[in-house]
Amino acid sequence: MRRILWVMAAGLAAVVSLHAQTQNPIPEKFTNLQVLPKDTTRQNLVPIMRGFALNLGTRCVNCHVYSGSDPAGNDLSKFDFASDAKPGKATARKMMRMVTAINDDLLKGVGDPAPAGTQKVTCYTCHRGALKPLTAPGL
Repeated sequence: MRRILWVMAAGLAAVVSLHAQTQNPIPEKFTNLQVLPKDTTRQNLVPIMRGFALNLGTRCVNCHVYSGSDPAGNDLSKFDFASDAKPGKATARKMMRMVTAINDDLLKGVGDPAPAGTQKVTCYTCHRGALKPLTAPGL
C-alpha cells in the first residue's frame, strides 16, 4: 500500500512540475496598456515586445520591473509587466507615439506608401539594434 501511495505521490509531483513549466507567465489580459489598444491580446503583444527587444538590442528588464536574481531577466514569471516604475517604459511609450505620428501623419503622401501591414519608420530606423539611437556623424 505504501509503495502505491509513493508512486501516486511521485506521479502527482511530476504532473504539477510539468504544469508549472508549461504555464505561460505572460498574462492573458493586460491592465496598463496606454499606447496600444486596451484589448490587445497576448498573441499580438508578445511579437510587438520581441520586436522592441530585437530592434533596440535589449531585453524586458530595460522597461519592466524584475524581481528575479538572474540579471538577464530570463524568468518571465518574476516580472511586474504592469508597473510603471522604470523610466524606460515611459520612454518606450513616447517613442511608440512618435513612430505612430511619423507614419500616420508626417509621412502621409510622401513617397510610396508602406506595404500593407508594415510601417515606413520603425524602432530599427534609428536604433539599428542599439539601445540608444545611432546618429550620423556631424558634417
